[in-house]
Amino acid sequence: MTVITAIYDQAENVTWLGSNGRATIGSYVGPSIDTKWWAIHDWAIGITGAGPKLEALEANQKDFPKHATRPFEVLTFMKEAYGAFDIGEMEEGLKRYCGNGLLIHKSGAIWDFDNSFCLTPVAKGGFWARGSGMDIALGAGIALKEFMPSAKALTRRVLEITVANDVDSPGEILLQSFDADGVLSDPIEV
Repeated sequence: MTVITAIYDQAENVTWLGSNGRATIGSYVGPSIDTKWWAIHDWAIGITGAGPKLEALEANQKDFPKHATRPFEVLTFMKEAYGAFDIGEMEEGLKRYCGNGLLIHKSGAIWDFDNSFCLTPVAKGGFWARGSGMDIALGAGIALKEFMPSAKALTRRVLEITVANDVDSPGEILLQSFDADGVLSDPIEV
């Protein structure tokens, strides 16, 4: 598993995205550096869980709704891309996709989605996390937010705490920015 985090930084007009640099599959720790964020047009998508989800999105990117303004449009694309890769299974009449994540619009809006693609908006400027390290990250992020000099510093410290305390979120601490032009930076290894 993994941890991904997001917080909009109004002072810098970017959203800081965080992740750990490796993933676990059972007790196996994957190679460094595991990619968890992907940008397309005006959106950044962060995905947790096992399976070729980012590969499915990349393989089907020609079908992405280029002018999407609502997260539901992005999730519809994701469902179709996952379907093309036969990702997911039916459970109690509901399709589940073995993982969850975060959608980020270039405006700084953040949405959480679960493994059945139910959407929940995150308050503007709020810190949020997903993955096996979610509870540790949220606890640290909410507790430390008022004491950190910036959203970037908060993201870095939360990831340090999560990687040190969640055996399922191993690896390097990676920070990325997603700006108002829809550009996702390369990972900054901390």
